[in-house]
Amino acid sequence: MKRVTHHIKLVAAVATMLLGVACTTPEEPTPKPKPLGTYGYFYLGEEEVPVVSYSTVEDGHFLLKLSPLEDVRSATTYAIVGVNTAFIGTEIDVTTKYHNDDYIFVYEDPTRYYAPYRQLQSGTIMLDKNGAGMVRAKVDIVLSDGTPFSYEQILLAK
Repeated sequence: MKRVTHHIKLVAAVATMLLGVACTTPEEPTPKPKPLGTYGYFYLGEEEVPVVSYSTVEDGHFLLKLSPLEDVRSATTYAIVGVNTAFIGTEIDVTTKYHNDDYIFVYEDPTRYYAPYRQLQSGTIMLDKNGAGMVRAKVDIVLSDGTPFSYEQILLAK
């Protein structure tokens, strides 16, 4: 008998909760807070993506990896922009240089992937660094499918 009473109380409590949720008046949804871009924002089409982490690599190319995720090493969403080390500090026009030799661009997120072998339509890339560890990035390009990508920021090299 005690067990039946417990089940009845449990069912009554669940029903009250469901009824309470169903009877609330709909309010304006709370807007999601805008994530802070610690290192600025990059723009992919109309989408503004906060840059939370970045890394640089120099091995024949000077590469800058940008990500909205904390851990840039295992990031599933990222953009990689790179220039041949001969072009560090020079603004290059992607229509007059060879992709994968003179410049590199890769973008990946869970729904899109722009491979490095796809030539960009137009734009300029400039990556610079100085002895004090500062990195300057100015990227304004149009991807192979016509989507614009831009990023401009001065970063402290890690």
